Amino acid sequence: STGGVVPLWEETERRMQAWWEGEAVREGVHVEDDDADADANANDADADHTAPIVIATGFVATSSEGVPTTLKRSGSDYSATIFAKVTHASRVTMWKNTDGVYTADPRRVPEAFSISSLKYDEAMELAYFGAQVLHPLAMVPCIDSNIPVYVRNIFNPAFEGTVIQGRCASLSEVNKDGKVVNWRSKRGVIPIKGITSVDRVSLLTLEGASVIGGAEVAERFMGSMADAGINVLMVTQASSESSITVVVPEDQGKKALGALRSTFELELSRSNVNAISLTDTPMSIVAIVGEGMVGAMT
Repeated sequence: STGGVVPLWEETERRMQAWWEGEAVREGVHVEDDDADADANANDADADHTAPIVIATGFVATSSEGVPTTLKRSGSDYSATIFAKVTHASRVTMWKNTDGVYTADPRRVPEAFSISSLKYDEAMELAYFGAQVLHPLAMVPCIDSNIPVYVRNIFNPAFEGTVIQGRCASLSEVNKDGKVVNWRSKRGVIPIKGITSVDRVSLLTLEGASVIGGAEVAERFMGSMADAGINVLMVTQASSESSITVVVPEDQGKKALGALRSTFELELSRSNVNAISLTDTPMSIVAIVGEGMVGAMT
């Protein structure tokens, strides 16, 4: 996961500019015009004045101190969108081995097909919940400048693939508009863009903590997960505030259970917490994603 990797934008742009004005000129990638020739060459269309092609290595980076590091899983996608932001690119094309982003995993759903367009939020949700063609953070650098991200197939370049651009309407915007969409009345129009899943997860539950107070329990619960380095995928809390359940990767389940028992050791001994349990049944998260579901009437 590229989670936790935050580019230092000002420093990145400064280093990019320094490279462009220094090494790029020395290597002939960037040809600087003399002031006297600038006006004469402004409309010159020969090959020396076309946009240069720059090939850069993805995935690798350096810290602010110059220490080599990486952008973690899917870091090459992240590199592409970082470069797009700092160079003010008009578009990003990610070449994959599929025809864009699919409505579902075609290995499990043979009828799945490529989605023609997605909003940034929809693409990030699909990626977060298991769609492996993209990493959710790879979209983030493109959002501010609304740079379109194209996902296309290197083995089928004639296919248009999926374009990702724009933000979804927020719930407050939908509520302010006051419109409820009865999508069933519109033939061929549905609010769902895709269905995806995360396999091999476990449910970790703390029960009967109403004596302590919901806010304190939630803070200590999530703090123990953070301290133990647990990747919490989902959180749910009972309306009575007496229990909290989180979804964690199956291979982190026992570690999460131990961390939570340690955090609430005193409360367990005093019966202020009834129980802390971890499911031992294989489970999966199934997520249905689509902007149209906000305010839609089913």
